[in-house]
This record gives sequence, C-alpha cells and structure tokens, in this order.
Amino acid sequence: MKTTIKDQKDNPFLKRKEMLIEIDHSSSATPSKAVLQQLIAKELKETAEKVDVRSIYSGHGLARAEARIFVWKEKKVKDLSKKEEPKEKKEEVKKE
Repeated sequence: MKTTIKDQKDNPFLKRKEMLIEIDHSSSATPSKAVLQQLIAKELKETAEKVDVRSIYSGHGLARAEARIFVWKEKKVKDLSKKEEPKEKKEEVKKE
C-alpha cells in the first residue's frame, strides 16, 4: 500500500493539520480506518491518538482511494486499533 499527500493545510485556530491523502491499494482491499490510522501515525512519527481519519473514499472498481485526515496537536482521538471490551448487559429488575 502506497500513500501520497495530495493536499496539506495547517489550521492554527483548531490546532491541527488537515490532509488529503491518495492511497494506492492495488494488491489489497480498501484499508480500514484503523489500518490507515496506524500507517499515517508511523509515517508522520506521531501517536495514533493524534491521527483522526475522517473519511476514506474508493471509487467502484478502482485500486485507489482518497482519505481526509486530521492530525491534532493537542486533542486526542480514539485509537482504532485497540478493541473495546463489550459492555455487560444490565440485568433488568422485574417488579412484582
């Protein structure tokens, strides 16, 4: 999988970088947000909690996709590679 940055803007008011990235995934399926978050964090030498993958769009039948990504300076986002444990269902108390 090969990535290239098509557009990059610095937004000082919201303290983030806004990026438009083109992904060539000819040998595999369109990458998930979790995979892309880890890949971009590794390339930019940032933590995954600062990389926010907003959207991934792949045209029908194409081996290319575009992704809109925000890299935050202060805010932390959810690390998508870590799975959360399922919440336990609360037992309903029946009134008699």
